[in-house]
Amino acid sequence: MDSKIKARFYQVENVNGNDDPLYHCLEQLWDHPDRVRYQTIHGGIRVRLERYESNHDAARRGFVDGELVRQQTENIPPIAEQGQPLEGMDRPLGHRCAFRYHPRTRALLLESRQNGVTPMRMDGLVKTVLRPHKGFYLTPVVTEDALDRLRNGTPRRVTFRVASPGNMDAVEADERQIEENLTRMANNFGGLSVEVSVGFPRGNNDRALVRGSLNRAIRWATGNRDHVEKFAVKISEEESPIDVFSEQIKVVQDLPGIQNLDVDANYEARRDLLRRAFDDYLPIIERLYG
Repeated sequence: MDSKIKARFYQVENVNGNDDPLYHCLEQLWDHPDRVRYQTIHGGIRVRLERYESNHDAARRGFVDGELVRQQTENIPPIAEQGQPLEGMDRPLGHRCAFRYHPRTRALLLESRQNGVTPMRMDGLVKTVLRPHKGFYLTPVVTEDALDRLRNGTPRRVTFRVASPGNMDAVEADERQIEENLTRMANNFGGLSVEVSVGFPRGNNDRALVRGSLNRAIRWATGNRDHVEKFAVKISEEESPIDVFSEQIKVVQDLPGIQNLDVDANYEARRDLLRRAFDDYLPIIERLYG
């Protein structure tokens, strides 16, 4: 495990307002009779919830902590045969992502790790285990200044760059259509990435992008951070575009020696880092979403 720990803040909203919020879903996942088993979600990826920690007042004013784990079946040491599921082990090898969630503001701080559990994969776990739950929208918690500009500015152009679109975890029909079109474009030119820009030419000063579609695109890009390398919004009021991912509130810190810790101590070190970071940013998050 890399000693450089990275985590990003997200705002969580229900797709269906009548479904249980994320806090209740986490409780149900933890109490589920099949909790110890990995669940297969889209793309054949297997994930599960581990180390869930909550308090009885979390839904009103507390926090919940835990770890989402994607099962590792490739590039594993001789502890198991290459490609074999590591069933039967208490804590098999996996790509581990710690998280901290604040139910009242619906703010999630999720560790970012290559091949780990992305926001879309967390959403997939909920929809797989807790059917017919429709899942969640996860959008980046951006800086206060960027959020004000996105909310009050006139969106004129959106630009995004996608790497290896054919390998994306498409779930919904509209997502599959976007990703299929991007894949065709990449294949047509023999390239590995595609950059798309949608907007209005000069002279159309009274036109603006459909804000609902823009918000859906931001959520789509957020769920696919493994592939979406850039997402920028140009508003009429400013010369330079707003780089959504650069403006997202994030945590990056080295934890020297973390590779030498056992699984439990490793998690505790990462959990404590997320707790300190959330305490630092909570006043801002409460101003934005409280």
